[in-house]
Amino acid sequence: MKDRPAAPRERRESIDVETADGAKLRADVREPPWRTARRGTLILAHAMMTRRGEYERAGFARFFASRGWRTVAFDFRSHGDSEKREDAGYDDFVQRDLPAIVQSARFRTKTGPVVVVGHSLGAHTALASQAIGALKADALVSIAGSIWLRAYEPSAARWMLKRGAFKALKLGSDAEARPDLALLAQLTRVVEEGAWVSEDGTRDYRAALPQVTVPIFALASRGDLLVSPPDSVAAMMAETSAPTTSLVIERSDDGGAAPGHMEIVTTDRARSAWERVADWLQQLS
Repeated sequence: MKDRPAAPRERRESIDVETADGAKLRADVREPPWRTARRGTLILAHAMMTRRGEYERAGFARFFASRGWRTVAFDFRSHGDSEKREDAGYDDFVQRDLPAIVQSARFRTKTGPVVVVGHSLGAHTALASQAIGALKADALVSIAGSIWLRAYEPSAARWMLKRGAFKALKLGSDAEARPDLALLAQLTRVVEEGAWVSEDGTRDYRAALPQVTVPIFALASRGDLLVSPPDSVAAMMAETSAPTTSLVIERSDDGGAAPGHMEIVTTDRARSAWERVADWLQQLS
């Protein structure tokens, strides 16, 4: 009897990437299996109050590596294994962290595009960074990504819930227990003042959205009832100048209700949507 062929060996390493202001970011680089055609590099940017490990829970990173993409899943500063800084805020993610990771990936990418795949926080920070010219990605994949602006929330009831949610997040917080306080403070101002701008007021992320011209795949779910519902995602994407492919998950792959905000990435209930993203990415490479 012939021996079964050995499973493709996985190549994975952890690296540190230094930003322009000296912050050290931890990233996991996963290479495609041996003898798999190389397509390019995917930067995996995580959601708020989580870390790069969200892309491992249901095999998201491995799924795209198996299709020829090098994946680089990283922790924003003050998250996961990246350097802790008490003043780490939204502008750091937009103007320093994401650009540094993309620049590092460029050195490793000999063929194919560099694409940022952002989930929630990772998605709208990538959009803002691309808009102001800091990121320079070749394409973006937005997964449940919508900044909480009243202009992007057509439901008055949902908007009241969103405002209440941010107030609840700040209760009982202190800088030592909550290293993301600076981030929360800036996002709270976005919610309360209705202005998606940098802390110093010199960068208007929303006003810059028409400068985004690279292809975007925007993925949303009917099961995402509050954080990034499909109509909120669509409203934000409409302000870009990008050729946008949109997909709304109507049902889970197991036949049940559509996956929730985190479940799109952290479970395999949206695997067919991952396939659609992979097909779209293949057209870029």
